[in-house]
Amino acid sequence: MELLRHSLRDKPDNISVHLASVRTPAVVFDERTLREDAARVHGAAKHAGCKLLYSPKANTIRGVLDAIADAVDGFAASSVFEARLSRDVLGDGKSVHITNPGMRPNEVAEIGKFCDYVALNSLRQWQMFGPTLVKSTSCGLRVNPGMSLVRDLRYDPCREYSKLGVPLDHLESLIKRDDNSLVGISGLHFHTNSEASEFSGLLATVRHLTDRVAPLLENLEWINLGGGYLFDDAGHIEEFEECVEVLSSQYGLTVFIEPGTAIVRRGCYLVASVVDCFVSDGRSIAVLDCSTSHWPEIFEFQFEPDVVGDAEDGPYEFLLAGATCLAGDLFGTYAFDAPVRIGDKVIFANAGAYSLVKANYFNGINLPSVYAITDEGELTLENQFFYEDFARQCGGTVHANN
Repeated sequence: MELLRHSLRDKPDNISVHLASVRTPAVVFDERTLREDAARVHGAAKHAGCKLLYSPKANTIRGVLDAIADAVDGFAASSVFEARLSRDVLGDGKSVHITNPGMRPNEVAEIGKFCDYVALNSLRQWQMFGPTLVKSTSCGLRVNPGMSLVRDLRYDPCREYSKLGVPLDHLESLIKRDDNSLVGISGLHFHTNSEASEFSGLLATVRHLTDRVAPLLENLEWINLGGGYLFDDAGHIEEFEECVEVLSSQYGLTVFIEPGTAIVRRGCYLVASVVDCFVSDGRSIAVLDCSTSHWPEIFEFQFEPDVVGDAEDGPYEFLLAGATCLAGDLFGTYAFDAPVRIGDKVIFANAGAYSLVKANYFNGINLPSVYAITDEGELTLENQFFYEDFARQCGGTVHANN
């Protein structure tokens, strides 16, 4: 366990002990960090006069949702299942919002039951489902401002031929025609950014909307600024506050923002054990008992996750590889102060967003168990997965082995 001791030398003692004791692979969430980050983002939103929603698509672990629920004003769901889970966690005291481009007729009743705010993704959705939903929810439209702020098209809601939201040109034309097709719309929703540390893009988007559809904004009740902002740089918070000030003071709108990553990223670890070590073409390889299938954005987005104990000038360099037969199942190359040995544990930090929520059973590799480090500093096993879970997902009948 030499690698583990070196890796956790800067961590609190209880976290060091707990991460050393979990059975791997495992996702471990720290309730205290989650509450702290949720409170930090909520404080920034409240100071600006904005209501904070959490977007559960980033992480749906029940214990994580319970940990942050008190520090947010509601949840922003992307599906009926997320909406049901959100209501189950929040109870009746906080709001549940939803927007989804693939809404189906047989889901409308449940959406009306579980959600307080619905942003319809298209004018056709509004025509089909609006007359029913306005009876029980506050209905809005998702708008595509047409401002691409994200370089990677896979993550750009405003990319060419986008499926996400009513094009702003179309909305502006409707306003000019004044044909009553928007009667009953109470709000707007947009989402234009991803992984942003500053708010210049948000401010530019708000100014763009106020220039183009001010007459509509004057007759609405709320606006949702979407997510994609990390709230990790206090130096840029004034631009966020200016956005909220313009929308709330000039147009009388209740303003929502719905980050996911900003609230949960720091609060989780992915813990793995080294199961094999060897040299390939002069490079030291350490094979882990987890996989990028447990954090698919590593493979999809080609980023190297943070490893606790990674030392830029460390004398021992290893390529950390996943457990599947996929040649590209690689976490990246890292340097350590101590050599990596079979049985060592490797801890990936900042693993709270878009990891387990997107994990899959590729190659039949089991999903990580889920542990919590409670506010009291205790380690608890929250959930674990077995062959029966894999077999059910495959659509087969689970039989006892003879």
